[in-house]
Amino acid sequence: MKHLHLLLLLLSISIFGQGTRIAYEYEFAPNINQKDSIKKETVFLDIRKDGSKFYSQKKFLADSLRDEYMKKMRATGSTNFNFKGTNPGAVKYTVEKSYPDFNIVLKTPINTNNYAIKNEKSIVWKINPETKKIDKFTAQKATTEFGGRSWTAWFTQELPFQDGPYKFSGLPGLILEMQDATGTHAYKFLGIKKFDDVEIKESANDSNGRATVIIGGSKGKPLDVTEAKFTQLWKEYKNDPVKDMRQMLSQGNVKIKMNMDGKEITDTNDIIRNMEKSQKESIKNDNNPIEPSLFP
Repeated sequence: MKHLHLLLLLLSISIFGQGTRIAYEYEFAPNINQKDSIKKETVFLDIRKDGSKFYSQKKFLADSLRDEYMKKMRATGSTNFNFKGTNPGAVKYTVEKSYPDFNIVLKTPINTNNYAIKNEKSIVWKINPETKKIDKFTAQKATTEFGGRSWTAWFTQELPFQDGPYKFSGLPGLILEMQDATGTHAYKFLGIKKFDDVEIKESANDSNGRATVIIGGSKGKPLDVTEAKFTQLWKEYKNDPVKDMRQMLSQGNVKIKMNMDGKEITDTNDIIRNMEKSQKESIKNDNNPIEPSLFP
């Protein structure tokens, strides 16, 4: 657990009120045809008095660095943008739950657009008497069918929360572990610690190795859509992933260039063809979403 202790200490916080951060290791196979190609990402469930937020550590840091860079550019009036950023990870979505009603909202992008989708389907659990130890906690087994997958969860009543990773909640305790029936999506409990609320700050180094403080921020308010509307938008994107770019370039007052295998491309049609090929290949290989019914 040493690596986890160091990981959680990366967060230096402004004091306001306390919350509880649950850390999980999320293991998943992006391509269902390559089940052995497992990726791992650290994700956090931040629990506060009025609700919780589930998000990726890598995405949080990448968004923070980007927002701080843009803030500096605006402050100096510079138009020379050269932000390379950091690895944002594969978990690009967040999930927010409100207490005590447990309204659940998934916030996720499609290409360059952001959407907020309220969960419309209840999570119905079957609780099994089987138990096991996870860390120092006694956990009990439960199963559910949700989002097009069969899930097995292990929850503990030794912590005062009824929540879990992603959209999962509704059990009489905190979910510590989960795995789907295909073995291609799993959450493993890493640790728990208190954190001070409101401003979450992360330390990072600038190009000269000096310590700087990065403050988290958002990309702006996402568009509220129903699950049916989101699924329609996702299908449209899969069918034509460069539709937005094609429309933008058709206006004639937008110039863009692209570096492809060391060669600079400026012809609009060549750019569109290369982008379409790249994004369709990405969609083809990223074919194992956590919630298949939402991303058919």
